[in-house]
Amino acid sequence: MSDEPSIAQPTPQPQPQPKRRNTKERIIDEAEKLAAIHGIEHLKLQDVADRIGIKLPSVYAHFSGREDILTAMAARINRTYSQLYHGKTGETAKETLHRGALELLEILASKPAYFRLILRDLSVPIGYDPQNRRYSPNNSHSISQELRDLSRRTDQLLARMNNETTRKAVSGEDFIVIVHGMLLTELSWADTQPPNEENTKTINLDKSKTRLIDLLARLLN
Repeated sequence: MSDEPSIAQPTPQPQPQPKRRNTKERIIDEAEKLAAIHGIEHLKLQDVADRIGIKLPSVYAHFSGREDILTAMAARINRTYSQLYHGKTGETAKETLHRGALELLEILASKPAYFRLILRDLSVPIGYDPQNRRYSPNNSHSISQELRDLSRRTDQLLARMNNETTRKAVSGEDFIVIVHGMLLTELSWADTQPPNEENTKTINLDKSKTRLIDLLARLLN
């Protein structure tokens, strides 16, 4: 028998569990999935409750109704805008704009409810929520802070590019209207496939990426 002292084995540490999303966030998640499949106008709170496995009154404990959920969804869209067109170290202004536009395409294609909501709001003169009231003839509505910041960032990037060329300058507003408007139309046309086996809506982006890259070349070259 060996006289060597035994070495204590380390006690296994419990693995951290993934953080469970709270009910309010899950309601928005499921509303997005249903709106992606059926459209905004066919979004029903009972269907949202059924997908989560809760009673309808539990939905109303967090939201006053469908429009309240859609407002929360629009807030997510605004947060998405706040993450776009931030330059990376060593990246040119053109590269940042190019990457940001492609990132927006990926986001809107992965979340069809987002572009459906934007298009739905644009159909109403004063808009349903601050997300799209910038397009309203009613000047009492202000542009959301996220959209103002987005316009400022694209303006700054394009100003850097415009200093390097003699061609007609493209403004941040020009860029947003042309590129983002194109994406809304493009995704509407490309949205032709039924939900997948997991009942999730996805969009094939091959042709959309090609058209977007061609448009960016015309704008930025």
